[in-house]
Amino acid sequence: MPSFSNSLRKRGFTLIELLVVIAIIAVLIGLLLPAVQKVREAAARAQCQNNLKQIGLGLQNMMDANQGKIPPWLGTYPNPPGATNNGEGGTLFLLLPYVEQGNIYNRSYAPDSFNNGAMTYSEYGKGDGTAVDDESQHGLGPSSVIKIYACPSDPSYIPGPVGPWEETVGSYAVNGQVFIADRWDFNYGRFPASIPDGTSNTVFFSEKEAVTQGNCPGLIQAIGYNYWWDAGPVIGGDTWTQSWWPMPAGVGVFYPLIAPTPVGQACGNQPSTGHTAGIMVGMGDGSVHFVAQGISPASWWYAWTPAGGEVLGSDW
Repeated sequence: MPSFSNSLRKRGFTLIELLVVIAIIAVLIGLLLPAVQKVREAAARAQCQNNLKQIGLGLQNMMDANQGKIPPWLGTYPNPPGATNNGEGGTLFLLLPYVEQGNIYNRSYAPDSFNNGAMTYSEYGKGDGTAVDDESQHGLGPSSVIKIYACPSDPSYIPGPVGPWEETVGSYAVNGQVFIADRWDFNYGRFPASIPDGTSNTVFFSEKEAVTQGNCPGLIQAIGYNYWWDAGPVIGGDTWTQSWWPMPAGVGVFYPLIAPTPVGQACGNQPSTGHTAGIMVGMGDGSVHFVAQGISPASWWYAWTPAGGEVLGSDW
């Protein structure tokens, strides 16, 4: 009878076969990574769009509740200094109760010298009924991370706290030609009367990276951290802010800085974004528009002027 061996010889992978498998896996990963990055950016872009949508809707509710008064880029609201229960701070600080952040706003109640010493929902309120000693500090009210004020695509945004100020930065800016009143001029704009170019044709909010320490030749500029509770977010401003952030109309210096921008090297007086193909803006009617890279400087500037009488170009 023939005999059969119970032991079968097992064959392993050769080195060449193993290297081929590794190469195939590497190629597949290489093909997959860009797709994953595109999905991630699409999700971040959608979140950024939703942030601006919530900010825009909050502003609409804010103005409806205050007889159409447009809040200032920095100052008291809804009344000139001296009124009890005024708010005092930057636009995004004043907006807190209308973007479901009333708990932070309410904790900031304190006397405020910019409101003639009256009790105020103040950017300098410490949360215990008192205010910080001077403007070089900030109070408890704004010292919290506000999720909708941070764009996931902002490469310079660090979710704090990482220091005494850094946790209060944001990724968005306000149009200083729309939010015109400040601590020394209380001629509040009126919505929609102050926007004759049309609310759907005028930018109210834009992206602006949290850290802006870039060098913009020939311009006086605010550099550093984009503090959402103070004047950090204002760009493209009115006559008073022009002395800080000059913005010649329709020229490239105001053109948005779109990724890839070196982290933290955007300019404080320019819109900036971490998105790769354009920048998000919130319009006066509450809608959000993605402005594609390559838009002409003229069309970009026309969208920022609320009463210039210009017509947006076909590239808008």
